[in-house]
Amino acid sequence: MGGFVSTTKDFPTTDNGSPKVHVVSKRRLSGRPAYGAFSAGVNTMNKMRTRSDFCLLKIFETEVVVTAFGLWARDEGASDAVKYLNFIRAVNDLKDDLLKNSYGAKEKRHKLMEVFTKYISYKEENERSANETTSGRANCSRIKMDSATMETITLGFESRAADENIFDLAYEKCYQVLKFDYMPRFLISDTFVKLEDGTRSRRGSSTKVVDMGAILNEALAVSSLLTYLKGKGDTNMISYTKLWVQISAYITSLSRDTKSYELEAKAGVIKMEIKKLVDEGVLRLPKGLEDPIRHKLGSSVAEAVQVSRDLMNYLADNLHTKIQKGFLKSKEFEAFIETAPPDFHLDSTIMHLATFKDDRQLQETKDDYLEELTASTDFSFVFRESLLSAYYRRYLRLTFCEENYFFAQEVRDLQNGEHNRLRAWMTATKSTPRVVEEDKKETNSDSDDLIERCIAIYDNYIVDGRKYEVNIPSKVKLAIGEKVKAGEFHKGMFHEAEVEMCRVLEFDSFDRFKKHYIYDHFKRAFFVKFSQRNFVVGDTVKGEVERFSSHRASSGKNLLG
Repeated sequence: MGGFVSTTKDFPTTDNGSPKVHVVSKRRLSGRPAYGAFSAGVNTMNKMRTRSDFCLLKIFETEVVVTAFGLWARDEGASDAVKYLNFIRAVNDLKDDLLKNSYGAKEKRHKLMEVFTKYISYKEENERSANETTSGRANCSRIKMDSATMETITLGFESRAADENIFDLAYEKCYQVLKFDYMPRFLISDTFVKLEDGTRSRRGSSTKVVDMGAILNEALAVSSLLTYLKGKGDTNMISYTKLWVQISAYITSLSRDTKSYELEAKAGVIKMEIKKLVDEGVLRLPKGLEDPIRHKLGSSVAEAVQVSRDLMNYLADNLHTKIQKGFLKSKEFEAFIETAPPDFHLDSTIMHLATFKDDRQLQETKDDYLEELTASTDFSFVFRESLLSAYYRRYLRLTFCEENYFFAQEVRDLQNGEHNRLRAWMTATKSTPRVVEEDKKETNSDSDDLIERCIAIYDNYIVDGRKYEVNIPSKVKLAIGEKVKAGEFHKGMFHEAEVEMCRVLEFDSFDRFKKHYIYDHFKRAFFVKFSQRNFVVGDTVKGEVERFSSHRASSGKNLLG
């Protein structure tokens, strides 16, 4: 994550070809590290940004979205995400402040030290931890970062060589974690869905904040549009705009407890205006709208709303086709943007993020992930899914019952004709009663292997006193012992014991495993494994992933974290 990309073809090397060790530049006279010696390379922040980067930047820049992101992170228990976000915003504010103001060396160092003390310093963390212990509360804002990066920044401050770029590498690493791990999860959360619902209520059926539907839903934008149309002398489009506003007000009245005679009066006014425009040749209604407007406008609420919305969409489509392109380039629209209400800019951000979410099919990917996770955590996958098997065995090892799993697994391998698994800890002795050699029948190599495996399973798991003896009913154990003494070796000789052991594993230890912290680690590992097959960050929509299969390994970890 992060880091600059070298612009040279080869890294500097010594005469024998080994890489040169980076030497910190120092001042000539004092021998102290030079100013900026511990900062990252100049290309760290000069990266080519993709569409997903711009989406993350929009989250940073919009206070309402930042607040929603913080609430979501708190509910998800992702406190690190909030720390990363606050650190990035603090660094951005710091750089803007240093760029706008000409501070002296002492004041500049003080500004840098404030960010360092709050987000990086170990000393500050230790003091804060001591205070939290006495006060009984926690409020640590220090970010989680690899020790090399943290120590480099710390050395920069201790050597008085820190400059405005000292935090660049930590900034970029936090940025990448937010982009890949947290942003996609936030966009498919209920918190973001609520923001989308608020945008829909303000923008109507519009899917973009700058299209005609969104402009007509904003009162100041409508005023700017009418001014633009008056300047052009386009009376027809002025009539369309005013009629759209009338119908919108009528729909609003339908949603309120307005008296019926008032609604009928408003519907009558709209019908008269439509008739006037049609008679003058200004408005040409499509055939599918003429009868509904005549008979349904002013009738039941549901029918009136449907007809009204159809007519509004028709008017907005005409305005979009004829005047939207010119209006968006006009000085009237530029003046509106400068004075646009915060809701308009908020809706622009939310719609941009929502479009990104739909293009990357994040919700569909989440559904696929949950479906695969549910299927993979079924007990029937314990012996087939390598990842689940590894974490489940780790839990069994902690609870001192791993032998149950190994016994069931080896019996299944025996029944399915799979190769025997070599376990370094298995040191079976040969003390089990054997069949007298002359009583054995002539056998081929396969039957010899079968007998050897059956005896090994019996020696390691069934014989009393063995280190890995499994706990099975005595009746079943005696039956297996009789078969061994009689030389009745076959693939199904341990079947009853294996069924009993799987029952114990499934309804006892596997249920407890799902409540253990190791299961949380398994889900995280499963997420990484799943997400490597889903390319949903960058400039490419999910449907085009086949053309970019070489990028999957580095771009997949971005869904649920």
